[in-house]
Amino acid sequence: MLDATAPCPVGGRVAAQLLDEHYGLVGELSELTGERDENFRLRVRDGNELILKVFGLSQPRGEAELLAAVLEHLSRHAPDLPVPRLIPSRDGLDTLRFVDSKGHERHAVVYSFLAGKPLIDARRSTSQHRQCGALLARTAIGLRDFAHPAMYRPVIWDLRNLTLLLPLIQQLDELPFEEFICAFIDEFAYSVSARLDRAPRQFVHNDFNARNIIVDAHDETRVTGVIDFGDAVHTARIADVAVGVIGQLSAPEGAEDAFHAFVEAYQELSPLDTEEFLLLPWLVAGRTVQNVILTSWYRSRHPEEEHFAAFGRDFFAWRIEFAKHLCALARSSG
Repeated sequence: MLDATAPCPVGGRVAAQLLDEHYGLVGELSELTGERDENFRLRVRDGNELILKVFGLSQPRGEAELLAAVLEHLSRHAPDLPVPRLIPSRDGLDTLRFVDSKGHERHAVVYSFLAGKPLIDARRSTSQHRQCGALLARTAIGLRDFAHPAMYRPVIWDLRNLTLLLPLIQQLDELPFEEFICAFIDEFAYSVSARLDRAPRQFVHNDFNARNIIVDAHDETRVTGVIDFGDAVHTARIADVAVGVIGQLSAPEGAEDAFHAFVEAYQELSPLDTEEFLLLPWLVAGRTVQNVILTSWYRSRHPEEEHFAAFGRDFFAWRIEFAKHLCALARSSG
């Protein structure tokens, strides 16, 4: 579930060859960051742009097939949803299988690039929070009838697996806010896990964070898309909402207002039940705890990687205080 495999990058030269040979595409190639995979952005001569995602060495073929199936499903069942569109190979294949320089079988997918800028780099507003809540609800509605065998695979970023992170703490030389985090996981296991298991489930995005939400580069108040379905999984619907709330929290001032604006807009399109509302503060706090543990673990294992470089103690300090506030509210609500 947690990938400790040593990176085995294919590199830009191989990526360019794959795009030319299998898709007939050439142009200016640049490499993007990724947690488990390699991502390349290609600008072709006519100005269009696309993404080549090469899955990590430890990721099975089903991961690539799942992503392709998700994008194809949304293109048919939610054509107005602003998400990437799958680009088949010259042979009409949705996924590409190839052998890397070490003799390992690898898998890749190509899809369209969504222009704009990540929400994490934008100034925030109430209108933006509401647009994000509505977009996540639309995404969940579009995925409601999706089915694929790989959607039940274990995902470490699934909040239902939060208690499985305790052994990781023992592997870390230092974990910010360790006392609170360990106590929270104990309380979560005792008070929340069983309730979460009974909550309504469906296949969801599960990574609606501020790097995966796209806004208009010329009008940051306008939300224009969502990317990265790599952690999408069949889980509790309310866990997806909690992840989405986290993506709206950019500063301690206004954090609670952002929380409520996002959730209010979400449930206007996809109403939540009473128990889901009661679980939500626990789950937002839980996602914060999950973020601290997993980013700390990845940073300790891959200090050279940039993907989680910005997520240290300073980034999480006020977010942990907000998590404590949410826990207090959740305890008082029952």
